[in-house]
Amino acid sequence: MSSQLTGTVQRRVLALVPAVLVLLVGALAYDQAGNVIADVQEVGRSHSVIEGSEALLVRAVDAETGQRAYLLTGNETFLDPYRGARADIDRSLRLLTRGEPAQQARLTTIARVVPERFALLDSGINLRRRGAVTEAASGDRLMAGKKKMDQLRSLVADLSAHEQGLLAQGRRAEEEGLREAAFAVGAAGILALLISVLVNLAFSRALGERDSANAALRTVNEDLDHQARELEEQAVEMESQAAELEATAEDLRTTNDALSRTTTEAEKARDLAEDARHRLERVLDNLPDAATVFDSEWRWTYVNPSAARLLLELGVDPSRAIGQVLWDLLPDFKGTRFESETLRAVRESTVVEYEEYLPALDAWMENSIVPLSGAVMAFSRDITRRKREQQGSQLLGDASRVLASTLDYEKTLEAVARLAVGGLADWCSVDLADPDGKVRQVVVSHRDEGKIRWAKELNKRYPPDHSGPTGVGHVIRTGLAELYADISDAMLVAAARDADHLAIMRELEIKSALIVPMIARGRTLGALTLISSGSGRRYDEADQALAMELATRAAIAIDNAQLYRSALAASESKSAFLATMSHELRTPLNAIIGYQSLLAEGIDGRLNDPQLVQLTRIRSSADHLLGLIDEVLTFSRVDAGKEMVRREEVQLAPIVAEALAMVTPLADAKGLRLRNQTVDARLLTDGGKVRQIILNLLSNAIKFSDDGEIVVRSSLDGDSVAVSIIDPGIGISPENVARIFDPFWQVEQRSTRRVGGTGLGLSVSRSLARLLGGDVSVESQVDRGSTFTVTLPTRRGANT
Repeated sequence: MSSQLTGTVQRRVLALVPAVLVLLVGALAYDQAGNVIADVQEVGRSHSVIEGSEALLVRAVDAETGQRAYLLTGNETFLDPYRGARADIDRSLRLLTRGEPAQQARLTTIARVVPERFALLDSGINLRRRGAVTEAASGDRLMAGKKKMDQLRSLVADLSAHEQGLLAQGRRAEEEGLREAAFAVGAAGILALLISVLVNLAFSRALGERDSANAALRTVNEDLDHQARELEEQAVEMESQAAELEATAEDLRTTNDALSRTTTEAEKARDLAEDARHRLERVLDNLPDAATVFDSEWRWTYVNPSAARLLLELGVDPSRAIGQVLWDLLPDFKGTRFESETLRAVRESTVVEYEEYLPALDAWMENSIVPLSGAVMAFSRDITRRKREQQGSQLLGDASRVLASTLDYEKTLEAVARLAVGGLADWCSVDLADPDGKVRQVVVSHRDEGKIRWAKELNKRYPPDHSGPTGVGHVIRTGLAELYADISDAMLVAAARDADHLAIMRELEIKSALIVPMIARGRTLGALTLISSGSGRRYDEADQALAMELATRAAIAIDNAQLYRSALAASESKSAFLATMSHELRTPLNAIIGYQSLLAEGIDGRLNDPQLVQLTRIRSSADHLLGLIDEVLTFSRVDAGKEMVRREEVQLAPIVAEALAMVTPLADAKGLRLRNQTVDARLLTDGGKVRQIILNLLSNAIKFSDDGEIVVRSSLDGDSVAVSIIDPGIGISPENVARIFDPFWQVEQRSTRRVGGTGLGLSVSRSLARLLGGDVSVESQVDRGSTFTVTLPTRRGANT
């Protein structure tokens, strides 16, 4: 009884052992979890301190920038970011607390330096409000502020650097705590499992022994006969089981053979898959495009050499990338289009292709996202050159359309500068050289109109020195472009006039600059300046070539506009001269004609026949000269656009007859015959101008014909009528046909030509015909005569 009781107690004790072990494992896991949570919290506190210190420094810079803008402009609006920054900094200082003594000391020093810096800023603002601008922007005050700001930057940098060290230490402690906790919990779990197995085995053995004893006692009480019968039945059954075992063994051998074949095939398939994977990796390794593979948790599983080079440019060590989460190494990519397009490709199970600009690389990438089973493959191709060429072509095309749209080149340059700011630069300015050699800025452009006004004020405050060895003046003098691919702080220091000027240029964050000459017809008219700042673009030789082409097109437009203005001025001067000259000639000529008429009528006595002949010649010459003057006056009015059209219903036949009657004496004097074959037509036009056109053409035909017949012929064609004057004269050579309508041009280009005239008759005739909505054309062969045809609309012309 006592031994039975002892066995029961032992079994109960053994049953409690697993529960005790589970409690011990839980306690150990709880203790390790507490350590890990403490490490995580320490890491979080380090992150908060780093982010808070960086935010404090950024807001301090915003406050200083707002104060400087107020000092420069006096505009209270610029103090809004200053006040907001001060409130944010006070909140940040209250939140930045640290248990670590050295860090707490730094925070205390920062809390002291910040009010001192704001005290300097407040005093400058108060001085500016009182009108003491010079004192507010004095060098001593700016230097004192700079020292306080440098001290603040140094304290924040030390704080962030030390906190980075604490952060790294906390991460290592966190990783070690996780490993130790995992190891401890795993080991304890395995040990508990082993002990539980041993306890269960012992417990099972004890139960088995008890059952065996009970079975033995029952077996003793059974009849021996029953035992014999059972033994016989068991023998039969054993024979049957032996046969079944033999069949089962045969089945097992067959199954084993099938499993062996399946294993062999699986190994072959695995080898093929491994070989295919190696071949794919070799293909990807040789791709010029960057290729990467991520698992479902955004961890890199593969990076080809092109992608490795891309990661290096992004500041990531590619040897550390495998197994790392993308966002941990490239946090700036979180929330970008790459993330959204990758999620879309996985969600829709489709390949997604898109283009994206990466400011960090100043490059355009063409990305292809390929979803895989449990992974994503991304291909990236650098298309910067192609995109820049496309943007350049579009920029030049848009610029050409703008430049051709008007002759007001100053407005045109403003439009071109805005185009350049949209696709090539953050800032664009145009400087032109005046005839006296002075250089003036005519255009400055930026996306922000406020910055444009600020830049103009800055240009007035610090006027550029165009006589230096570099810059706009040097480019205009030499006609050579200047490319500054990477502008360093040392270059800004060398170019600054004073500390304020240097601070302003640093605030602009200029990254790269390009100055190209604007050359047209061998003359440098000015310079085009392009500046890259916020976009981070670095100019290269391709950008210089594009800028040169843009500047050349702008220069040609400026040159054309200047030539056009000069031509207009010359034309106006010419018209004024011709009108004045004609008026001055016409006054004495009218007196000559009047006195000739008085003499011819014998008012002062009768004249003999020779004297009358001489008077007739005087009148003929005076009439000829009067016609030339009228011709010059008509040309002057048409050329100046001042010729008036007086429309009325007229008949063509009387106009032609009147013109023929006026030239009949000239034709008779040369022995020429005139024949009229016109068909009458009703016209809504200026009859006087039609008469002058036909009279000019008839006079021209008589002038260049020595014998034969001159025919006037007309024809109707729909809503127009054509009047042709056909002469048997000297004709016109093919190379001169297009020139005969030019003003002052003569068929016979020599001083001893047979016929006189101003060379304006045909030019005036064509101008008048076009003024009436028609035209004058010619068909001619040398020594075979000419046919001049004037075509006029029967109703109001389209051009009038």
